[in-house]
Amino acid sequence: MTSYIARIRSPHFTPVLLFVNTCGNFLVLVALSTHVGSTTGSGLLAGAVLSAPWLPALLLAAPLNRLLSQHAPEGLVRLAEAASVAVTAAALVAPDRALLAVAATLMVARGFFESVTRSATSVVLRNIVASERLDQANTVAEIGKLTGVSVGAALAGPAASVLSLRGLIAVNAVTLALSALLAWALPSVPEGAAADAKDGAGSRTGARLRVQDPVLRRLFARFLLVAFWQGFHTVAVTVIPLHVLGGGTRLVGVFVAVSAVAIFAGSLAALPAQRYLAQVPSTTWALLPVVPLLAAVAVGRTVPTIVLYALFLVLFEMAFVHYNNRLLASASDEELASVVTLRATLLPSGVAVSILVMGALCDLAGPLPAAFVVAGITVLVTAATANTRQAWRRRLRNA
Repeated sequence: MTSYIARIRSPHFTPVLLFVNTCGNFLVLVALSTHVGSTTGSGLLAGAVLSAPWLPALLLAAPLNRLLSQHAPEGLVRLAEAASVAVTAAALVAPDRALLAVAATLMVARGFFESVTRSATSVVLRNIVASERLDQANTVAEIGKLTGVSVGAALAGPAASVLSLRGLIAVNAVTLALSALLAWALPSVPEGAAADAKDGAGSRTGARLRVQDPVLRRLFARFLLVAFWQGFHTVAVTVIPLHVLGGGTRLVGVFVAVSAVAIFAGSLAALPAQRYLAQVPSTTWALLPVVPLLAAVAVGRTVPTIVLYALFLVLFEMAFVHYNNRLLASASDEELASVVTLRATLLPSGVAVSILVMGALCDLAGPLPAAFVVAGITVLVTAATANTRQAWRRRLRNA
C-alpha cells in the first residue's frame, strides 16, 4: 500500500489541491461579505470581511517562517489541511444565534492554516520541479488557486439562496476534507536535498525573516503594488456597481462573477504567454493595467465599465503571475523560506492597507478619486523600482 501511494504522488496534484481548498473557502467568504455589504451598504466593511483570513498570516509571520525553514513542506500541507477540517467541523455545532459570529471567527482562525498550505506548496514545487519547468508549474498552480476562487465566488450567490450559512460551512468542510486527502498525494522532497536546503537556510539566515538580496526587495515592492490593486478591487466589486453604475445587489453579483472570470482568464492567458512575459519591460506590467481601470470608472456606463474593468483584471492577473514567478525563481535556497513567508504576509498586508485606505476614500470622495490614487501610487512605485528588470537579467547572465 505504501509503495502504491508513493507511485501516485506527484507535484501535479498541487493545482487540484489549491482549487479544492480555495473553492470551498471563497464560497463561504464571498457569501458572508455579500451579506455584510448588502446589510450595511459599506464597501469598507464588506472588504474587511474578505480580508479577514489574511490577518493571522500578518501576526504569525515569524512562526510561519520557522515552520517552513525547519520542517518538510509536504508534511506542513497535510497538517494544515487536517487542522482546517477540524476547525471547520467544530463550527458546525455552534448555536444558530451565534453562527454568524462563529463563521466570521472561523475565517480568521483558519487563515494561518491557509497561509501554511499556500506557502508550503510553493516550496514543494521549488524543490521537486526542474528549474526549466518551474515557471510553468507555478503558473498552473496559480491557475488552480484562482479557478477555485472564481468558482467559489461565482457559486456563492446561487448557493446562498439555496443553503443556509450552516449548510455552506458544511460544504466547505467537505471540500477541505478532499483537499486534506489530496495533500497526501504531494511528493516528498528527497532526504539529501531536503537536508542540504535546511542546513543552508539555518546556517545563513538562522530561520530569521529577512531578505538581503536587493533584486528580491525590488520585486517585493512590485508585488506589493499588485497587492494594492487587489485591495482596491476588493472594495470596487461592491462600490462600482452600487455607486458608479447605480445598480443593486443583483448587479453586484454580476460584477463579482465577471470579475472572477476575468481574473481566471488572465491566469490562463499568462500560461502560454509566460515565456514572453520576461521579455516585456517590467514597467509595462505595472503601468498597463491602470489605463483600463481609469477608463472603467470614468465612463460610468454598465456595459463599457464591466468590459473595461474586466480588461484591467486580466492585465492585473498577468502582472501578478509575472512578479510571482520572478520571486520564486530568483530566490536562493537559503532565502526561499523567507521569500514565501514574506509573500504570504506582505501580500495580505498590502491588500489590508489598500482595503482600509480605498474603502475609506471611496466612502468619502467616491470611486473616481480612489482610482486616480491607485494610478498615482502605481507610477511612483514603478519609478522607484525602475531597475528591477535590468538587475534580474544581469543575475540570469551570471548564473
